[in-house]
Amino acid sequence: MPHCAHHVSYVLTVLDRLVPAGTRCAVIGAPLNSNVGDSAIWLGQRALLGALGADVRYACDLMSYDAGHLAACLPDGPIMLTGGGNLGDLWEDSQLLREQVLRDFPDRRIVQLPQSVHFTDHTNLTRARRVFDAHPDLTLLLRDRHSLHRCRTVFEAPALLAPDLAFAVPPDALTGGTVAHDVVWLAREDKESAKGPPAGRGAARRGHSGPYVFDWTREGADLDWRRAKEALWRSRARALCRAGSGDPPGAVPALLAAYDGLARLQLARGCRLLTAGRVAVTDRLHGHVLALLLGLPHILVADRYGKARSHWETWTTHRPPTTQWAWTEGEARQRAGRLLEALRAP
Repeated sequence: MPHCAHHVSYVLTVLDRLVPAGTRCAVIGAPLNSNVGDSAIWLGQRALLGALGADVRYACDLMSYDAGHLAACLPDGPIMLTGGGNLGDLWEDSQLLREQVLRDFPDRRIVQLPQSVHFTDHTNLTRARRVFDAHPDLTLLLRDRHSLHRCRTVFEAPALLAPDLAFAVPPDALTGGTVAHDVVWLAREDKESAKGPPAGRGAARRGHSGPYVFDWTREGADLDWRRAKEALWRSRARALCRAGSGDPPGAVPALLAAYDGLARLQLARGCRLLTAGRVAVTDRLHGHVLALLLGLPHILVADRYGKARSHWETWTTHRPPTTQWAWTEGEARQRAGRLLEALRAP
């Protein structure tokens, strides 16, 4: 979309300084979860690294990181840490893996791809500062100005501003679905939800008035979809067995294909859910990003820790008029109603 193209140009400019053309690199943190936003980030960063001519020689997920395998696949070259919203202690497993990689490879350039930052416990922040500051060649990319200021205040590593990598999702991965509701409401059910889901989850499906409310971390029971996912998980398992049997480099192409396939499968599901409505409301940052990419009228509301608002204030200056912010559930419902009226107007 025209209003998103400058985000991709911006992040390419930033990455080009860190990942020269033809660079052999490793990518840590492929998503295996059902959060569609993480899949969008993965596909966006894969597309950007491809556009830069980077050659990914090692990849892993949270459960498969192996420092020995990484060294065998990539004796030298930078290590890229996947972007997202998990720099801090909200999602501990991702942060602990990040710190482990920094300890394991003090002699490599390590680039943290665009993240939001939030620490709730000072002890965790102190530990992270100790690990980050001990590394001589770490660069942090932050996807909002609040996180940028926080990192520049706390850590010694260079910190740069860059938009979320989901803006670079390949267009052929953005597939719409069939409209079934006037309004869909993608509402977080996890620890980042500000107030919990709106009243009436799934009400529209039962024939009642109001939006159809869901969270895309619930995968549903589509049999064909689940079979496709299980096949990709088996491909991942076979690739990891090959790596564990003494051929880590030979396993990488199949492993990347499995990660990419899983991400595309989750993203397609998320796009179908969003485009089931004529208008969407969400407190998920990537609900907002994907709605922008899909040209879907939508309202963004606050999450618990301010991540959505911080990104909105940093990057969404050039939003179309069909993209709006709401502070409360009531305001979101009113704005969604006005967007619907505008769509119906002759």
